[in-house]
Amino acid sequence: MQITPNGKTVYVIDSGGPNSTVTPISTATSKPGQPIAVGGSAYASAITPDGKTLYVASASAAGTVTPISTATNTAGKPIKVGSSPQFVTVAPDGKTAYVANRGSGTVTPISVATGQTGQPIKVGKQPGWITFTPDGKTGYVSNNGPGTVTPFSAATGAPGKPIKVGANPYAIAITTNGKTIYVASQVPVTVTPISAATNKPGQPIKTGNTPWSIVCAPAVCQSSSTTG
Repeated sequence: MQITPNGKTVYVIDSGGPNSTVTPISTATSKPGQPIAVGGSAYASAITPDGKTLYVASASAAGTVTPISTATNTAGKPIKVGSSPQFVTVAPDGKTAYVANRGSGTVTPISVATGQTGQPIKVGKQPGWITFTPDGKTGYVSNNGPGTVTPFSAATGAPGKPIKVGANPYAIAITTNGKTIYVASQVPVTVTPISAATNKPGQPIKTGNTPWSIVCAPAVCQSSSTTG
């Protein structure tokens, strides 16, 4: 689910296989609006900081992201990205949406202003989650296949050296001061801290079975506003 920054509307993905929709719900009345058709196997969404556009990633064979106007609750033209997109987030400055293409091992940047895609960023196999440092300069992508996290430059799109973490990493959170990234891995069940200054992993922290997400107190951590 996504909530508009003004808190007035909740958007819920109804995956539904090849006929996915997004349902807007008024927080004032708890009444659902007309479902909005998007691409098949819709999986993840993100909303721009100004609350004007919701992006919905559809993991069907078409490999698209559908922009939705929150003012009118209408879907725009689907944007072609890589294979099996399963995660989308918007950079802190609100200018670019980034899509993790699980089937392509890439991240596709999309201009919020134009809807045009940029050069795909090559990361690891089966990328799953993207988050950014608070200044928006560096993105971090978890790669489920090799058990790594790939940093990349938002300015140039250049990927850095993969950072080794536990196997099957998915969720990532970063402290509000931008100094430490935390990555949840499922084999072994750990959370690995990574220094943003050096991109070096620290001692893994043992957790419970199958860690899937990270939620932090606002004063300590921020995680991507995107759901998957």
